[in-house]
Amino acid sequence: MHERPSALSRRGWLGWASGLAVLPWPAQAAQRETRTLFGSPVDLLLPGAAPRAAAEDLFAGLARMNARWNAWKPGDLDDLNAALRAGRSHVTTPALASMIRSAATLERASDGCFNPAIGGLVGAWGFHADVMRAGSAPAESAIAAWTAARPSLSQLELRGLTVVASSRRVQLDFGAYAKGVALDWALERLARQGIRDALLNLGGNLAAMGTVDGRAWAVGIRDPHGPGLIASLAVHGREAVVTSGTYERVRVLDGRPCTHILDPLRGVPADGFDSVTVVHRSASLADAAATALLVAGPRQWQRMARRLGVDQVLVVDRAGRHAATAALAPRLHWRA
Repeated sequence: MHERPSALSRRGWLGWASGLAVLPWPAQAAQRETRTLFGSPVDLLLPGAAPRAAAEDLFAGLARMNARWNAWKPGDLDDLNAALRAGRSHVTTPALASMIRSAATLERASDGCFNPAIGGLVGAWGFHADVMRAGSAPAESAIAAWTAARPSLSQLELRGLTVVASSRRVQLDFGAYAKGVALDWALERLARQGIRDALLNLGGNLAAMGTVDGRAWAVGIRDPHGPGLIASLAVHGREAVVTSGTYERVRVLDGRPCTHILDPLRGVPADGFDSVTVVHRSASLADAAATALLVAGPRQWQRMARRLGVDQVLVVDRAGRHAATAALAPRLHWRA
């Protein structure tokens, strides 16, 4: 396993604002294209002489997803949510219909710890905004109304592209899934254009294929309790590394910092772990699983990982204690 030099400069890292970072490599080893999408910096690294048109095509597709799948801005998802609130059926797009179907399977497998149907609850906590401003938490009665309704993707019926809901409380928010879906789409798109080596950093969620200058991609995992990395690992072939962290989008409510990751059953911010990292070939599965395991917390995360079929997991709890599964632990290079 190739390990990058341990003396790292912040200038050499990508994706530092989120849970992951790409460790430095020789400057001539890769082309780097950067945009801002999904509310975060997006970096595409293409070793060798990959055509620039491939990068432009990729970013155009990601920009369309960013515009259409936002839960609080005009687009395909906003149109669907408006119809669900009004109790109307709605003809959606093939992409959203596919995402609803695949997410519903993962919601069932996670016992509802991953639940994209709680968009209304996420909005009630004030997380449907680009800037996280201080404020007050929702009233307990408002939270109780959401938890009593138990919004779920199981309350949706898909008739082709027509979506019908049995509850007006169902409001979709794919914030814990859309980036993973976009990463999988991106690697498939590049592969169809004959590109074998690439790494895409989508707001700190990473997916890679091939190598960089003949070496494995090296990825650092952020320490949620301070500056620096908790560990790094080499990514071989096609693989995604996704971290869900309570520090990513935080609002100070009633003087207390609150994470945007909510426990769907209790209707309040998850409080068991500070970060969960999942490594898997499927970025969409890793994205959903990282959130589900963070919500499941210290007592249930291992059972949840087995249910979801992910065996490479690193968790960090509120006290800074960490644990890695047997499949991932030998790959990690721990940082002092």
